[in-house]
Amino acid sequence: MNQILYVEKKKNKKQTTLEIDKILKFFAIALLVFGVAFVGEGTYATIKNSEYTKQIANTAPVASIEREGQYIIIRATHIKPIESITYNWNGNQDEAVVIGGQNRTSITEKVELPAGDNTFNIVISDVTGKSTTYNKEFSIETGRDIAKPKIDMTIVGNYIKLTITDETELSYVTYRWNEEDEKEVKPTGADNKKIEINVDILKGKNTFTVIAVDSSNNTTTREETFEGRTKPTIEVYADGDSFLIIAKHDTAIDHIEYNLNGQDYTVNYTPGPEMQYRQKMAEGYNKIVVKAYSTEDTVETYEGEYTYTPGQ
Repeated sequence: MNQILYVEKKKNKKQTTLEIDKILKFFAIALLVFGVAFVGEGTYATIKNSEYTKQIANTAPVASIEREGQYIIIRATHIKPIESITYNWNGNQDEAVVIGGQNRTSITEKVELPAGDNTFNIVISDVTGKSTTYNKEFSIETGRDIAKPKIDMTIVGNYIKLTITDETELSYVTYRWNEEDEKEVKPTGADNKKIEINVDILKGKNTFTVIAVDSSNNTTTREETFEGRTKPTIEVYADGDSFLIIAKHDTAIDHIEYNLNGQDYTVNYTPGPEMQYRQKMAEGYNKIVVKAYSTEDTVETYEGEYTYTPGQ
């Protein structure tokens, strides 16, 4: 009897051990599954955050541009600081307006509408260099004229060609060299939107200032520095059986080139204020083209014809 009981007890102990093993295995598997799930969730969160960071880095500023009466309202926003807002009318970069961002992420600006049909161009840039461009057309008949006159300068030979234009009406233009007294020019004739002036360039380095004012008192000022240079002068004489070539310049003649009856020649002497050369003519018809070069890199050209008859 005791033997039988002993066997039963032994048998129950073995079963208990097996059951404990099963419980331990269950908890081990459960912990493993939980750990994998936790790591997976963390990895997903990291990937999600990385994608969000990329989206932030690639975003550009946005803006709304709406008309309110005789003004337009710009409302620019961004998740990063705005570096600047730059705008102009009708693509005129010379009159572009730049508004500093001052580390703001939201900016509202009011801009007055010019009269007529106009295109508003705006570029909004953030501190990382990302930018957004907008273009919008506006039309207003009764708006105030806020467009400034335009001044163009072109060098033609020894003078400056000034062309001043305005979309409505010019009032007057003044110009001066250095601190000299201003000279005033007003529109003449039917075209009061344009003034053209030719002004001789002074010798040496000088400052030229032009001020243009339209009928609405919008003003444009332009100042440029010019270094005036002069061209050489050329004189060619028929002297007996020869051409006498004389080239002069205020600073110095560098060299002379000429073509006589299709043949090219060059005269090189020591540069000086005057250079002379004598060239024999052919009997009969002669054509000569002379070019004189100064040390200021200016050049003058002379063309002439002469018929040489010996004994006359």
